[in-house]
Amino acid sequence: MQIIDKFLEKGEYYDETVEKTVFYLHHTAGGHRPDYVIAGWDTDDTVDKLGKKSPRSVATAFVIGGASTRDPKDTAFDGKVYRCFDDKLWAHHLGTTQANNRTLNKISVAVEICNYGQLKKGTDGKFYNYVNGIVPPDMVCELDKPFRGYKYYHKYTDKQIAATKELILAMKAKYPKIELKTPLLTVDGFEINEAAKKGVSGIFSHSNVRTDKFDMFPQPNLIAMLKEICSPL
Repeated sequence: MQIIDKFLEKGEYYDETVEKTVFYLHHTAGGHRPDYVIAGWDTDDTVDKLGKKSPRSVATAFVIGGASTRDPKDTAFDGKVYRCFDDKLWAHHLGTTQANNRTLNKISVAVEICNYGQLKKGTDGKFYNYVNGIVPPDMVCELDKPFRGYKYYHKYTDKQIAATKELILAMKAKYPKIELKTPLLTVDGFEINEAAKKGVSGIFSHSNVRTDKFDMFPQPNLIAMLKEICSPL
């Protein structure tokens, strides 16, 4: 598969090689450009009282671009896969309160899919993301039942889902200890998962380890793709 390297500055990830046994899915809660996501990670330093900057080292190895919600003709980044550090290394991406949070980050390869996440339908019939941006109706996924309080979500594109499939299989080939097993084959499988919290090998979403996260949400064709390549956990 074609992967575009746009590496973060040193210090924005840990230069430590770790055996990978888990793959994590996230979405960005933001716009469609993966290069902007990576640039954001490069500049999100913490600043102490003396003005000294320190990198947060929060990132995923891969980011998959999407289609613009503002300009339907802007699809140049849709399905494009960017890598911002060597995937054998690691950075923080889960942020759980568990004692093994650092270990979970180390043993996992993770991807962020450019997507706004949960939406609200206004009295005007339009769909709004959490920063009050409008998402066109043809880019909205309406779930049969709400997921974590929301019935409407910004739809993962067909190209994003295809790229995610290809990336999972590529990482499985590179890191054979990543099991192609997942709870994400049913709607309920996107909720908290004890195996994920324990670091069991498999394919998981951020929502499997944190109740306050909406990534990923159970879009039917995302589930269908995972059923093609994964068995139940």
